Parts: sequence; C-alpha cells; structure tokens
Amino acid sequence: MLPAIMLYDAHVHLGWFSDAVAVARGAAAQALSLYAVTVTPDEYLRMQSSLGTNGFVAPAAGLHPWWVHGVRDAEALCELLPETRYVGEIGLDASPRHAATWDAQLAAFERICAECAKTSDPAFPKLLSIHAVHCASTVLDVLEETGAASTCRCVLHWFSGSSEELWRAARLGCLFSLGERSLATRRGREYARILPAELLLTETDLPEGEHSPATADDIVDSLECTIAGIADARNTTAEAVRHQVAVNAAELLG
Repeated sequence: MLPAIMLYDAHVHLGWFSDAVAVARGAAAQALSLYAVTVTPDEYLRMQSSLGTNGFVAPAAGLHPWWVHGVRDAEALCELLPETRYVGEIGLDASPRHAATWDAQLAAFERICAECAKTSDPAFPKLLSIHAVHCASTVLDVLEETGAASTCRCVLHWFSGSSEELWRAARLGCLFSLGERSLATRRGREYARILPAELLLTETDLPEGEHSPATADDIVDSLECTIAGIADARNTTAEAVRHQVAVNAAELLG
C-alpha cells in the first residue's frame, strides 16, 4: 500500500522527465503519489531500475498503442505482467494518424488484457491505465470479453468517448482520470460534472515530450488546476475534490 497522499496523479510519464529520480523525490516530499505509466516494456524496465524504492511512485508496465508494431511487442509486455500490479499505458487509438496499425493494436490489446485478467490477484487486482481514442466501445468490448473488466481495476485516461460509452464504462466499474486538457473541452467539463464522485481521479499526462526539464512542482501545479476545474464543474470546493480524489486513490491502490 502506498503512504497517505495529498495529491494523486493517475497518469504521468515519469520516465520522460530529464531527471525522473529528482521528480520522484520531489513528489515524495510533497505527499504526491504518481502512477508512472510507460509506453514500452523496455521503458518500464529502465524506469524500475533507476527509481529504486519510492513508496509514492507506482511504476506501470505499458505498451502504448502508438508504439505497437506487432505481436512480439505484446508478448514482451505479457512476460512482465505476472510480476506487477501496475499496467499502463495500454489501449487503442483509431484516429486517422494511427489507422494503419489498428489490427496490430487490437491484437496486442486483446492479448494484454487477457493476460492481465489471468494474472490479476483478487485480493490486489491489477490496475490498468487505458488510452481510448475514437474507439471507446471497442476498448470496453475487449475489457469485457477478456475478463479484465471484472478482474482488474480499469482507469480510462483522458476519456473522450460518447455519453453512452461513458455510462457503459461506469457500469463496468471503470474510473476516469481527468486532467487540464480534458477539462479544456466542453465534453470533459460535463463529464467532470456528472460522473459519480467515487469514479473521479486526477492526472497530468505530463510531460509533453521526452527529456523534459519539468519538476514535481509542475505536476503539483497542473493537479491543482485540475482540482479547481473539477470543483468549478461540480459546484463544490477544491478541498472537497482534493479529499475525494485522495480517498479514491487510496481505495484503488490499497
């Protein structure tokens, strides 16, 4: 179990900071808990090796759909899954820019979700941070068909699907991580307003690219802006949102 937290980033690319170790130390100093997603199995292994033990960081083994080239990529990730609870970033992207790899993406995602379902511990289920762009229904189909929806805890990162897909995901028990960019859209603000409070998490998706000089303070600033945005959408206080997200994160990670 992670220590008591004040802020929670449910989706951050810690390995893309120029000094990930310093960011992790800065996060611990501010009781900032990080779900540190990766885009390839190799990135996960490098980050895990460099970070050592830090109770405020959960390194997640991932295979981002943009980095999927074939079945071997999924198999490399699946070899790591029996050893970790934390999985992400995984998912699907059906935007025109990535349409050429759709078949490979789908095969990889199905394989990964099936392995997650198979290796998830009922007492400490796997946590999945999931990318779903222009394909939320397909993502939810895969989660259901593989059993991952019922055996794992699934967090939809920067969800932009339809209202019908939102409520289907909520009925499946999915959580939703919201950040500044999602709240910059009308749909994102509406989802922040209507989602049950127990399904809300905060994220940054920082940094924007590799070798970033950003620090833990930049993560905190982004999270505070997100909390303020959610509070405004829900007509409540930032303190109430901060507390609810901390409760949700503690329940998820515990």
